[in-house]
Amino acid sequence: MSDQFAAMFRRRPNSGWFTAGRYDVTTVDILCGLAVVTMFIWALSRTLWDRLLFFPPAVRDFEVWRVVTWPIATEPAIWPLLGIVFFFLFGQQLEALFGRNKFVVWVLAVTTIPAVIMTFVGSIGPGLDLFIEAGLSNLFLAGIWVYAATYPGVKWFEVVPLWVLAAVFTLLQLLQFTGAGQSGNILFLLALIAVSLSAGRSLGLATGWPIPHIPLSASGSGRSRSPRRQKRSKPSRSRQKVVEGPWQQAPPPPPPTSVADQAELDALLDKIGANGMDALSGAEKQRLNELSKRLRKQ
Repeated sequence: MSDQFAAMFRRRPNSGWFTAGRYDVTTVDILCGLAVVTMFIWALSRTLWDRLLFFPPAVRDFEVWRVVTWPIATEPAIWPLLGIVFFFLFGQQLEALFGRNKFVVWVLAVTTIPAVIMTFVGSIGPGLDLFIEAGLSNLFLAGIWVYAATYPGVKWFEVVPLWVLAAVFTLLQLLQFTGAGQSGNILFLLALIAVSLSAGRSLGLATGWPIPHIPLSASGSGRSRSPRRQKRSKPSRSRQKVVEGPWQQAPPPPPPTSVADQAELDALLDKIGANGMDALSGAEKQRLNELSKRLRKQ
């Protein structure tokens, strides 16, 4: 059990946006780093820190940056700090599944869409308007739902199904908001989970459940076929020339490996999710690194 707990704190071989020393700085690293910085902002300038929160009336007063900045706004306290830690641990696995670019799209969707929805819905009445949202714990909860919808059979420490853990966390928050009469927070949380699952399904994850989504990949694949067919019909007999030998047969095109590589990567990540990083052998860890870098380049 101690080895599994220690494995949770090890960095994943994800492709970063830039390099700091020998580490690739990923989206998860940037978000967690900014969240830590906001703790110092809270101590130095509470007014500036308050401007990072999501507050619907302020957004309607043209403080539109709040729609984007609210996840990094973190108060210097133990529970918000744990939200950063849990997002750092779990976010690495989610970023490895999505890929660098798709993970950024997912984060932006989960951050902005629920906030925009509540900005307009909040104008209906004060009960849906006078609330604030902040912290990476919201993205952590959204990520658990996406991972659980991608691998419904995965269990936390081989005991509790991950979807049960996500449901318990969600229920606890709903009970707190209901007891405090915070209807706006309730709708925001439900919108956050719905958007996270729908966006995750559109970007290629959350395939284990029937989730309504916009099939982004389907539209892109259909457009790339017609140009290739036109190019193949262009050569004519008049341009054919006899070339003297010896002739060497051109090597066949490499077979598409993206599907097989993704399946192998998913199997390794399942093994990590069930038993921790120490469950992988040295060869499997090296293979995990190779597959992650290869799929990021595609």
